[in-house]
Amino acid sequence: MASIAVANIALGWGLVVLIWLVQVIVYPGFSRIPRQGFHTYHRWYTLRIGAIVTPLMVGEVIAVAAWIWLRPHAWSAYLSAAAVVLVWGSTLVLQVPIHRRLQHGKDADLIRRLVATNWIRTVAWSAKAVVVTTAFH
Repeated sequence: MASIAVANIALGWGLVVLIWLVQVIVYPGFSRIPRQGFHTYHRWYTLRIGAIVTPLMVGEVIAVAAWIWLRPHAWSAYLSAAAVVLVWGSTLVLQVPIHRRLQHGKDADLIRRLVATNWIRTVAWSAKAVVVTTAFH
């Protein structure tokens, strides 16, 4: 169980750091990129962030699933799983479609929507990290 705890805590806080950087620096920074270079920069960004965040998110699903498997009566495991489902849902339903539209060029309204909707993931991952940390403390 110790390795499951370490995995959940490490992935949880790693994703918190990542999402706060994205929320406070990266996404708002999209508005500062010149229109003529936006398409190229956005493509460069999405390829690189995807290579970082996708394995972390998949690892998080595995770690939470293992936690539920080993401790099926732990309410904190299910709370964490709910946060993961919320993050994945928000990512697939809100952020990915916005990024797809931004591939066609800079759009200030889409950037504002991306920043606003990304708070869902920021809050969910932050809450999950706290839950995981207190559950395994």
